[in-house]
Amino acid sequence: MIEPFLLHCPVSFRLTDLFLAILVIAETFQVLINTPRYDRYSNHSSRSESIDRMPSPVYPIAGIPCEGNIVKSTYAIAAVIAVVLISWLVSGQFVADEKMSVSVDEIETDQVIPRVRTQLSQAESFISRVVSGGKTQAKRIVQVKAEASGRVVALPVEKGTVVEEGDILCELSMEDRYVKFEKAKAALRHAKLEHEGALKLSKQGFQAEVNIASAEVDLITARANLTSRQLDLDYRFIRSPFRGMVQERPVDIGDVVQRGNICAEILDPDPMLVVSHLSEQNIGGLVIGDLAQAKLNSGETVEGIVSFISYSADAITRTYRIEIEIGNEEFILRDGLSADVHFPREGISAHRISPALLSLTDSGEIGIKIVDNDNQVRFIEVQIASDTVDGVWLTGLPRSIRLITLGQELVFEGQTVETVAVDAVAVEAVISDDVRRAD
Repeated sequence: MIEPFLLHCPVSFRLTDLFLAILVIAETFQVLINTPRYDRYSNHSSRSESIDRMPSPVYPIAGIPCEGNIVKSTYAIAAVIAVVLISWLVSGQFVADEKMSVSVDEIETDQVIPRVRTQLSQAESFISRVVSGGKTQAKRIVQVKAEASGRVVALPVEKGTVVEEGDILCELSMEDRYVKFEKAKAALRHAKLEHEGALKLSKQGFQAEVNIASAEVDLITARANLTSRQLDLDYRFIRSPFRGMVQERPVDIGDVVQRGNICAEILDPDPMLVVSHLSEQNIGGLVIGDLAQAKLNSGETVEGIVSFISYSADAITRTYRIEIEIGNEEFILRDGLSADVHFPREGISAHRISPALLSLTDSGEIGIKIVDNDNQVRFIEVQIASDTVDGVWLTGLPRSIRLITLGQELVFEGQTVETVAVDAVAVEAVISDDVRRAD
């Protein structure tokens, strides 16, 4: 039982045992050499006398005196033990190679072929999508400013109010605007009479051309002054330029505003824009008018069309701005909502599998394990085209494969396996179960 163990041990282990055996022999030899003689006369002063008077020791078994041959006998015993141990240990060196020459094929024949579950997977047509982060943004936000000076006397709308085009946002005091308007009207009537009288006299030859021209200038000036006064009256009412929502109103009743001061900020949410950015690798093939889909963080999904593609990349991110217009007549969508924007691309051929079947190599490649026609395991690196609630779509695979669906963690590439096929219905159940757990 010991010899076979030694035969299968490495050479370094057998040499270690040999060294330990030599140490044991040396210790035995040292004990035998230093064995004391029977000294009953230890009280005598002279050591020689004690030796002379000490009785001759005998072997414990045969009773043979050994006084003169004790040293030679211990050497002989140690030598015999050493020779026996060395011969026993070294004998394995000459037969180890012969007994261990079992071929790899013989070992493999004794092993049980592993069994895995497989499913026939066929490539399907899949419309790939480029997904990018984005956010909703109002198409326009306008700060409505005063075009005349005056004191605020009325604020007909509050913040958050939906206003139509032309609705009054702020009203300024009348002051002397109406008086100046009436004065401008009277000046215009006077200028008209002066101009008409100059024309009549000119026909009779009593008016010079220069006087006619001067009357015409006065008439034009009066008309311009009246128009200015009319506008001054109109500017008392600061109106909304379009249909939208009052976002800010920085003034209050009693405030005195100057020309150019902000009365209110109006946001136009219809249509609402979804703004995203695409890298130079994904911008190709996208044109204005393409459909796009935005999934908001609130869970709502909206669709729109691409209305703008920037021709200049951002200097920092090196991405291109994309705008998608989405109808928002009811003002349901708000400005600033985060969204995942999906840009559909051309159809591709891909396999849909459960994400639990993906494998990762030591070097970091993502792939799957399949069984080839020789029932050997193969690892194929894949690219993830899309990750959906129904599973992951993979490219880089043959059109038809035998996918390992159970036991892929227990087999390695190149290993021969026994397969048990399952139908597609069972695989769909596995994928649905994985999706349910993820939710």
